[in-house]
Amino acid sequence: MQQVSPRPPASPCGVSRMTLCGTRPGAEAARALEVLWGVAGSTHALGTEWEFRFWSQGGALTLLSLHSAEAGDENLAPLSRGAFLPRLSRELPTLLGTSPREVTLSLEREETGWSVDLDKSSKEETPPFVRTIPSVRSGVSRSTHQQVLDTARGIARLTTVPHGGSSELTAQVSLEDSRILSWEPEELDSSGGGPALSAGEEAVNLVVAVLLPFTQGLGERTVSLSLQAEHHPGEARPRWRITAAHLLEPPPLRPQVADIHGEYKQLHESIIVGFQNEARETAILAAGFTLEQIAYSIVGGLALKGAWALIGKGAPTILSVLSKGGKAAVRWFRDLLVRAPAAEREAVLRLWTKAETQGINALTAAEKQQFQALMGRLERILESPVGIDAKRDLRKWSRKAYFEQYHPELAKFLGNKGMSVYEVHHLCPLRYAHLFPKLDITGKANLAGLHKSAHKSISRIWDSLGAISGRTPDTANLSPRSSTSPRA
Repeated sequence: MQQVSPRPPASPCGVSRMTLCGTRPGAEAARALEVLWGVAGSTHALGTEWEFRFWSQGGALTLLSLHSAEAGDENLAPLSRGAFLPRLSRELPTLLGTSPREVTLSLEREETGWSVDLDKSSKEETPPFVRTIPSVRSGVSRSTHQQVLDTARGIARLTTVPHGGSSELTAQVSLEDSRILSWEPEELDSSGGGPALSAGEEAVNLVVAVLLPFTQGLGERTVSLSLQAEHHPGEARPRWRITAAHLLEPPPLRPQVADIHGEYKQLHESIIVGFQNEARETAILAAGFTLEQIAYSIVGGLALKGAWALIGKGAPTILSVLSKGGKAAVRWFRDLLVRAPAAEREAVLRLWTKAETQGINALTAAEKQQFQALMGRLERILESPVGIDAKRDLRKWSRKAYFEQYHPELAKFLGNKGMSVYEVHHLCPLRYAHLFPKLDITGKANLAGLHKSAHKSISRIWDSLGAISGRTPDTANLSPRSSTSPRA
């Protein structure tokens, strides 16, 4: 297994990226050139024009659209792969760069070969489905290729061409990561009154060549694919060609995931890349994630997919909080996970990693029931007092969030000396967190910065109130606390 080294965190949440050692320079450019060759290389009509739009970021290229315009019937001699854009093959890795931008390659078939023009001036907003980690693999998986082939055969079976006539078909193909979820015809028109001629393998191969590159993307998305065919008298088969294919504008993000989508997408891409290139076993892949990353993955994934039924009816509090989405839900779930036994956390992550890498539907009925049972056990943890180890982590996270996220200006004003005598107080103490299961215990509203002496006095008041109410802190709650924030 190749080595994986972490990149610096990309956001305050600490969601890290992965870069894969052994990535060949220009591998993504070589993949892009194979796309050009696979689609345009079989076009021999003089004056044919193709336009390919990619998104380039971080060394990765994601195909956005392709479009062709055929000029006439004069066919030229086919070119070999080596004669197809040889200069572009050498120069494209240098020309692309690493800045996020849209890249357009315009090709035209001339008598002596293909001419090409590169335009990388556009810097539109980054589409949500593009990759940012270069692939270290060539080609696609066997399962992805089979799904594309099955889809192409289904489209070809649907389309017939009247003898001496023509047909046009537009189909929409739904994908999730590298998987094809479904497809359906959007528009089908035919002209001519002769007997219908079925599509042959030529049409199937065209659809496969065009559709395969679109599987190299992230998340749920839809490709619109347009084909034309015409039959000339005296010819045995219709002539097929692809006129256009493009990714449709995605729907607006669900409100529950809008403010955490960036962090979720980065983590999801790291999981997908790690699963495809590094560790086929989800248990191995899952071992390296922090609790915050787990929370981002589960909350973001459930919100993006609308898969709340996966939580089940046995965890109403968890469902209520997580379905609101956002960073508060991520933080709340992280704070719950730290209170859970390690075995419970590992089981949850193992099942969720399978859902992330293979899709929700890849979970068996037994695995879905197991996930719901685990959520039910986490629900019951909400009713139990916070343990010693969990308190230590919660205090550490609270102090870090208070000074770095909520009040960085205060930290700057205090300086190192002031920070040494300034502590973070929980307005609702950690010892009573189980009485308020929906409370965001490490959220901004529950935290206050206090001098040590003031914090000590407030803690004494809470101790006395606990004694009066019959809720005297037990031995665990009175144990020495972390030095980062030693009181409630």
